[in-house]
Amino acid sequence: MFDHRIAELLELDDSGLDAQIRELESQRRRLDAEMAATIAVAEHRTLNAVDGHRSMSAYLRATCNWSKAQAARFRSAAHLVNTHSVVGDAWIHGRIGEIQVSTLSKLHRNRRVNERLGEAIDQLVVHAETLPLADFEVVAARFATLADQDGAFDTRPDVEQRSATVTDVAGCLHVRANGGDPLEAAEFIAIVERFVEAEFRHDQQVRHDMEEAVANGDVVFPPLRSRAQRTHDALLAMARAGAAHEGMINPAEPLVSVLVDQQTMAWIIAHSGLGASTSLSGESIDPFTGLARPSEFLDDLLGDVDTLLDRRCETDTGIMLKPADVLRAVMSGHMRRMVLDGDRVPVDLGRSRRVFAGPARAAAKLLVPWCEHPGCDLPAALCQVDHSVEWQLLGSTDQANAGLRCGFHNREKSRSKRRTRRDRRGLMHTSRPDGTIILPVGCRPPTFPSDDDPDDAGTSCDAEETRVMEEAARNRLRLVASER
Repeated sequence: MFDHRIAELLELDDSGLDAQIRELESQRRRLDAEMAATIAVAEHRTLNAVDGHRSMSAYLRATCNWSKAQAARFRSAAHLVNTHSVVGDAWIHGRIGEIQVSTLSKLHRNRRVNERLGEAIDQLVVHAETLPLADFEVVAARFATLADQDGAFDTRPDVEQRSATVTDVAGCLHVRANGGDPLEAAEFIAIVERFVEAEFRHDQQVRHDMEEAVANGDVVFPPLRSRAQRTHDALLAMARAGAAHEGMINPAEPLVSVLVDQQTMAWIIAHSGLGASTSLSGESIDPFTGLARPSEFLDDLLGDVDTLLDRRCETDTGIMLKPADVLRAVMSGHMRRMVLDGDRVPVDLGRSRRVFAGPARAAAKLLVPWCEHPGCDLPAALCQVDHSVEWQLLGSTDQANAGLRCGFHNREKSRSKRRTRRDRRGLMHTSRPDGTIILPVGCRPPTFPSDDDPDDAGTSCDAEETRVMEEAARNRLRLVASER
């Protein structure tokens, strides 16, 4: 039976196989949603008592042969969809999957934020339907931070109970550290990454130095160390550098960037008493900009849930920070800070520059945590800044036209003639050569500026515009060649 099914699948072409995977995922989402709904009704009826089970979790473990963790996940999902039917609707129609529901379930279980979940759940579901999973999890974490200003990320227990051990286990080094506050964690990780990068460059240099000997057949390349092995060696190098007072980190260099949007920064300034929240005439103003703002804005850090995607209160590596952490970083003066306004602080270098450098490069890498190609999770620090509209096609070297891609996907984009384009919310999307957008199963299609604003052409262009741009690009390249 199974071998026969494998044989049938082998006969499918690539598009057929892709369609099969998408269809099976849609069916799985529908069945998972129906299971959660059924568990909600069964728990309401105390069905577990029929066979003498003490709890619904025990019933599910006995009936479905599930683990405790799996039973807990589905019970949590059942409670969520029973309270917020909009989640169940999106789930059973295949627009979101079990992992997105699990993320929302964590918010529902958090007693400190679930009181405010009702007012934001519709928009959170929209984010779950339209964002890649990693981005949605960031939005959900931001909601938890803003909805529970005092406890969602309370680091006091972690600080008080911080611990570290360095021991010898059967002749091997064993290092373990726990606790500390988010800023200390971000700083330590940044330092380790510098040393890990140095170990990687050492491996590259060794192989480069051996190329001639390898070409002559005298030796073979040594195997590259794994990421885990380089991290171990980096920790040892850190200890040796500290002991020798030869630290690799220049104290003048910024180690951690703290990203804060204008609305959150204004709230921090107002509630810390560091800025005026009213003008001389008594009108409510934004403490950060001095512009008039509604009075209720300063009373609620969560604000408009539609803006969760643009809210920032975190490090550049995605570690969520409480407003108090940001205030402490601002007052200490040893952190690099980038305060984002409503337009995400565009840095425009015009079209005279061929590559992104300086502020434009730094801004592009701060605003995106990882490679923007669908499914790639390479950190931004290791990525290249890419032109959404290629420079050869008169694309500008500015923040609006900046994308972030790892070296492989940057080259692959040019080879495969893929296009990238930002939607109205500023999210980057990748299109295949035939114009179809690469989207997850069930994801809502994005809305681009030109779709609902005739005066805004966005980054799209027709055949005639493409011909004109290509001709202008060829003229520019000929001009550059003549100048050389």
